[in-house]
Amino acid sequence: MQTQTAASIECQDCRIIRPTFFTRYRDFLLSKETIIAFINGVLLLAGFLVSILGNPVVGNWLYFFSAAIGSVPLFILAGKAVFLKHDITAGFMASVAMIAAIVIGEYSAAALVVFMFAIGDWLENLTIARADNALRDLARLVPATVVVIRNGQETITSIEQVLIGDRVLVRSGERIGVDGQVLAGSGSVNQSAITGESMPAEKKPGDEVFAGTMNEVGALEIQVTRLGQDTTLGQIVKLVKEAQKTQAPVQRIANQYARTLVPITFAIAVLVYLLTGDITRSITVLVVVCPCALVLATPTAVVAAIGNAAKRGMLVKSGAVIEQIGKVTVVAFDKTGTLTHGKPVVQSVIALDGYPADHLLSLAASIERNSEHPIGRSIVKASQDRQVAIPDALDCCILPGYGITGQVEQKQVVIGNRTLLGERGILWANTVDNQIHQLESQGQTVIPIAVDGALRGLITLADTPRLEAKKAIAELKRIGIREVIMITGDNPRTADRIAKELGIDRVYAEVLPQDKLRIIRELQAEGKKVAFVGDGVNDAPALAAAEIGIAMGLAGTDVALETADIGLMADEIERIPQIIDLSRQALRVIRQNVIFSMAMNVLSVVLGGFGIIGPAIGALMHETSALPVLANSARLINYRKSVVN
Repeated sequence: MQTQTAASIECQDCRIIRPTFFTRYRDFLLSKETIIAFINGVLLLAGFLVSILGNPVVGNWLYFFSAAIGSVPLFILAGKAVFLKHDITAGFMASVAMIAAIVIGEYSAAALVVFMFAIGDWLENLTIARADNALRDLARLVPATVVVIRNGQETITSIEQVLIGDRVLVRSGERIGVDGQVLAGSGSVNQSAITGESMPAEKKPGDEVFAGTMNEVGALEIQVTRLGQDTTLGQIVKLVKEAQKTQAPVQRIANQYARTLVPITFAIAVLVYLLTGDITRSITVLVVVCPCALVLATPTAVVAAIGNAAKRGMLVKSGAVIEQIGKVTVVAFDKTGTLTHGKPVVQSVIALDGYPADHLLSLAASIERNSEHPIGRSIVKASQDRQVAIPDALDCCILPGYGITGQVEQKQVVIGNRTLLGERGILWANTVDNQIHQLESQGQTVIPIAVDGALRGLITLADTPRLEAKKAIAELKRIGIREVIMITGDNPRTADRIAKELGIDRVYAEVLPQDKLRIIRELQAEGKKVAFVGDGVNDAPALAAAEIGIAMGLAGTDVALETADIGLMADEIERIPQIIDLSRQALRVIRQNVIFSMAMNVLSVVLGGFGIIGPAIGALMHETSALPVLANSARLINYRKSVVN
């Protein structure tokens, strides 16, 4: 009864109840910044509708209130940059443009400038909120309670009350809550969340286990060595936080121009006033020098590119991502679940001594039919795919960490490792040993099958590459990516096999999450711009540390999607070269927009300074100069570059 209670409570603790979007982001959605941006947008839309319906006076008042309310965070942002950081940004330029527009009565322009910056700020805050949720999701991998053995008694204990040196019991289907060493028992542990290894690890006394991993089959008695923040999973959380703090902010193109343009503009305005004594000319210079064209040059192109990406199943977290990914020079991939399917697949059935291969597969599938082990499920699936009959089996016995036995058609069948077969007195010749070693050197997992006390065959399994991965890597190289790297927790033999098959340039194998982060840091120290593509919890620190983190969608965890900058919703790796190309096109459009707006600036300043145009004409140029920028940016919505096969 105690065992059943413990298992049921553990199941309830480990179950992740997915909250609604509002629940996850309640604080963010009800924040002052979000409310101001919403009010700003509603008043702007209302002003536009009222104006086109024939009441421009009321429309102007709505525009004015939209600008006045929305400008509060803009003024604060610009003020902090100027007074605290002594930096002139596009926010300062927008503030000048808004004030000048209000002075000459162009309220709609003022409201639009404020709204565009409010949306940009809102997207940045959303990114921060997503990162906070990612860290909370990491913590949910650790169960709230564990079964502790004290004085020979099993007690369900809160994870906070567990002590170093305690003995913890973990049964089949339960998640491990501590880092520790196996004292007794054996089990098959899915530790892909930590190592990224596609195959479950067979654990026996003396082996190390990690918090957050799943004991799929068997029972383990574990001595606790690390708890809480000191566990490997706790270190992952710490690494994610540190990586997010140290990630360099993106320099906006508009900001770069603002540092030079704003001082020159004020100098020209003052000079015009000193030379002419005409304040109207000076105001005209201030109005025309900060047109919507320059302010909208970056955000309109970015919004269009994000919309394009969304239509093709690529979730881009912020405008900074669109600007950055086009500058990437190295793309690093996790292997399991990213370049490969992440599941073992039967590659071959090798019959020995003339035993029929299909019959071997039939016998193996029979005793594995009810197995929960991934290898067992793969064998059953292979039998079904090949339409091999699966007869009923008797007396099946699962031996966690060793294999499985059973009786099929009055034959005694044993599937397992060398230790299990050796205990049953089943031996094999050196030639078979050499064959097994050769298969393992090719990155395959070899499962021996014995029938009635004699070795009758081998089943080989491997994690297979995605069919589209090779094309995606070739396309990355075609568009100019200098190096494609694979970083995996898998063994070197498997990693090298996959790398050769896909055309990978460099491989790092048998790495833990902190190693992945170290490798990313080393690449960055060499001056390389790195994009990292992963799908699991173990990838979170690397996803956060790279210039661009890309999470695979359907195969990916919520943590990876929240931590990354881009999420591939349809789990399509071929989208990676597409988003890089889209970013590069967006950067070209931004440069075109900036050049056009700067040309309009120079022309307007010259005309305004010499009194050829006044504030009214200047305001007209202020409005109309944005139209070509908007049209140019709109081209990105449907941009699609054909891929060479």
